[in-house]
Amino acid sequence: MTAETSQTLDRGLRVLKLLADTDHGLTVTELSHKLGVNRTVVYRLLATLEQHALVRRDLGGRARVGLGVLGLGRQVHPLVREAAMPALRSLAEDIGATAHLTLVDGAEALAVAVVEPTWTDYHVAYRAGFRHPLERGAAGKAILSARQQVPPAEEDGEWPGYA
Repeated sequence: MTAETSQTLDRGLRVLKLLADTDHGLTVTELSHKLGVNRTVVYRLLATLEQHALVRRDLGGRARVGLGVLGLGRQVHPLVREAAMPALRSLAEDIGATAHLTLVDGAEALAVAVVEPTWTDYHVAYRAGFRHPLERGAAGKAILSARQQVPPAEEDGEWPGYA
């Protein structure tokens, strides 16, 4: 049995995903074509999302993801972050370098927790919430490298700790 869903909510979430996947924002017309709905529907969706600061429009009228999404995302990985902090603290202090936990989020690497050592004179500027394509940066390249080393017996299933 298929659960009933909200078409409007689904469309609003699709708008957010479309906007998150573009650096330059999208116009009402572009969103209308991508969603397959009338421009009037897109205007209503954007107005609602703007009221919640999840979307903003620039001077040219292009819609972009708004700062309100940060409030939503703040609690996405709290348990993972909390569990990782003692190990990251210990690692940072032992080796005298910034330690971080970076997870895969789609095609990007997302820093979930970052700890700097307390006793060194310099620190690497790396902040929780920082994201970059997996192909760029040490964390993303390490993740991609580890993915290439999946044991043959586990290729079909999930490898523990693997996104």
